[in-house]
Amino acid sequence: MGIGMSFREGETETFPFERTDSGIWYAMILFDGRFPRHSYTSSKSQKRNLIEDMTKKKQEGQKFLIMGIWHGQWKTDIFILDEETTLRKLLDNI
Repeated sequence: MGIGMSFREGETETFPFERTDSGIWYAMILFDGRFPRHSYTSSKSQKRNLIEDMTKKKQEGQKFLIMGIWHGQWKTDIFILDEETTLRKLLDNI
């Protein structure tokens, strides 16, 4: 039996920001012609790093995509996260 995967857009409020286990992590993809990707674990220190990076990139006028990855036993969900909601939820959970 294979592992399923789904993309979830418009569901930022349902992403488990409060969790700090290894089944949750974040990715930020920058749109600067090279498309570098930065990944962050769900630890409190990594959440702080993500907040700092998002804030800095936003101040620089950089375009980016934030994804939340929820890896379960049978399925992986990739959430396309809203920037403002993500910042608020991360700040509430560090």
